[in-house]
Amino acid sequence: MSRETYKRVLVNYIRAYPYRIPTLQTLKDSDKKLRRAMAVKMLEETPIFLNLLWTSDEAHFHLDGKTNSKTNVFWGSSRPNEVAIKPLHSLKCTVWAAISARGIIGPIFIEESGAAMTVTKERYVEVLKTFKKKLQTIHPSLMSKFWFQQDGASSHTSNLSRDWLRENFGGRVITQD
Repeated sequence: MSRETYKRVLVNYIRAYPYRIPTLQTLKDSDKKLRRAMAVKMLEETPIFLNLLWTSDEAHFHLDGKTNSKTNVFWGSSRPNEVAIKPLHSLKCTVWAAISARGIIGPIFIEESGAAMTVTKERYVEVLKTFKKKLQTIHPSLMSKFWFQQDGASSHTSNLSRDWLRENFGGRVITQD
């Protein structure tokens, strides 16, 4: 059976379509318990808590106009005779932002001499300092009440970053270990 025939059978008769399976981090039992405890606390304090929560992340934006080949799937009646060409190290910019019910702080560009840089623990702490300065300017009276959330990237969970967050947000930090 040709490739086209089995795809036609899958789509037209079985109604099967191609899907990409996402790769996610495995959660440990302790992660699940911590998430549940946090969810319970959020439910108890939802209106107040969500008004005081800032969530953040950074992303790389490639400037060559190419799409991610793992998420870009082509379906057609015949195989295209084209090859996507891109440079090994494409130009990109790295951007960090924080969002809250109170607004957005950012984007903060992570760069040196106009070039995007890897997010190291030192650069991440510099971003956090910029964030705090902007936050203090906008909401000075709420600084001791704000919560901060981040993901478990290694630059976020380094001792340097954790120490800075503990010093500036106390126990009001949500992060992964």
